[in-house]
Amino acid sequence: MTDTQTERGSCKFTVQQVEGGKQAIVVQTFHDNIGALRHATLGFNLLSGTTSEQAKKMAEMLNEYVLEAFLTISDSHPMFKK
Repeated sequence: MTDTQTERGSCKFTVQQVEGGKQAIVVQTFHDNIGALRHATLGFNLLSGTTSEQAKKMAEMLNEYVLEAFLTISDSHPMFKK
């Protein structure tokens, strides 16, 4: 049976402009509660044609409804703490 570890923490969503002028939504975590994201960025590239106003509305909605982010790691992953 596979063991797993889950880390969770509060987060917020922001909008960034990425290569090619496209919009992206980026997850920012607080207090380094999710170890794997301490030195990483998790983001979502949005479809071409998504305006900055549309991206901001999506980020605002996510911030209103998402309580926290979580990451589950299986025991086969090198970051699994035994």
